Amino acid sequence: MSHNAPRQAMTRRGVLAGLGALGLSSAFGLTACSTSAPGGAASSGDASEIDTIKLYGNALGEDSQKAAWQAVIAGWEKKSGKKVKPVIYPYDQASTQLALAAKSGSFNGVAQGPWQLLVPMGILADLSDLAEGMDLPRAVLDGLRLDGKLYMLPLTASGIGLVCDGRIADETGLKSGMTVEEFATALEKIKRQDPDLVPYAAVTKNPDLKDAVHWMWGWGSEVVTKDLKCTIGDSESVAAVEWYKELQDAKLTKSGVARTDARIMFARGQAVMYDDAPLANTFVKSNGGSAALQAAVRPLRRPTVQSLPSYNRFWGAGLSCSAGKGEKTSRDFISYAAGDLGAATALYEQSALPPADKNVADRIDALRKDTFQTSFADAVAEHARLGAWDTLSTTTQIDTAIGEGVASILAGQVGVQSGLNALRKKVDDALEQG
Repeated sequence: MSHNAPRQAMTRRGVLAGLGALGLSSAFGLTACSTSAPGGAASSGDASEIDTIKLYGNALGEDSQKAAWQAVIAGWEKKSGKKVKPVIYPYDQASTQLALAAKSGSFNGVAQGPWQLLVPMGILADLSDLAEGMDLPRAVLDGLRLDGKLYMLPLTASGIGLVCDGRIADETGLKSGMTVEEFATALEKIKRQDPDLVPYAAVTKNPDLKDAVHWMWGWGSEVVTKDLKCTIGDSESVAAVEWYKELQDAKLTKSGVARTDARIMFARGQAVMYDDAPLANTFVKSNGGSAALQAAVRPLRRPTVQSLPSYNRFWGAGLSCSAGKGEKTSRDFISYAAGDLGAATALYEQSALPPADKNVADRIDALRKDTFQTSFADAVAEHARLGAWDTLSTTTQIDTAIGEGVASILAGQVGVQSGLNALRKKVDDALEQG
């Protein structure tokens, strides 16, 4: 299952548009800070070691991830004798801060965050060789490569999938492997048994309505093809969104729900099912869910249309690094974070993030005994897929457009066909810029 997006020519216009979509003014100029032609990896011929590398990201500034990353850094520093200098910023400022560092020529080290906007500048190292010794999901690697190069090594690789209260699922016949018709019937049964329950707290408003994509895929629409042509508005995507809206009209889902709302509703026992990442069981706890519900949380494989496969949108995180000066040191840190058993165990035990490398995951005793994570891997992660636009500098702009377009349809502001036709034009423009 390869969804490797071919590279379009990376123009200055495309770079600026991508930065604008990610929170920067399109008037923001970029200085010539690349060591190769735009769109390619910087040369690693002058790769060297340094005593201290920078780590750009938000993880060390968030309570849920801070302790885990402190353990990773401490472990690597002890092993390597080198130092890490954190450059911490909020998640929503990642694009701005990375672009500023690149513009100033000071970007040097390892980065978490939107690596896509740095690719056109030609300053990232190709990490393909690091992936060769790892057991990573082939579909994920295929979807992340650009011209055969891998600019971000995934530390965790999963998907956004369905999770449910297993107790109610057993009572109503809700299970993996259903058709969409059987799925809707199960939701109707839940509603009849308890009209106060929301059977499926699906995302029905932004910022998370890019969730509509995995349903379009399930109906057979590519959304964006490998040669970067948008198919939104085809009969398959129309049928998917019509079905999604029918669920809302029948009150099997609820209008005006974002992912954060769904997490709270699910934890409080107000909803039976919703879509989330593999952190779903931890969100139940953090949102005050009962111990009984925590024990009953169960992932489900997304229902299918006719004989077509179902998909989940990729969810994961990884690390990129600058090429040239200090590259060897940065690559050593990335290799350690991704492949060292102690580092991977810290990330899993303290942040509930299972490692992408199956070779490492299989060696973590607690993870092997974690029934939620192992079942999530089977039901969700194994069916995760990247969009062909996920490697473009305008990926956020495209996801935002999709969310806004589908939101207007669900709100009844525009018809399904006309709304998707208008959405296709916006996506085509963003694809051209990216």
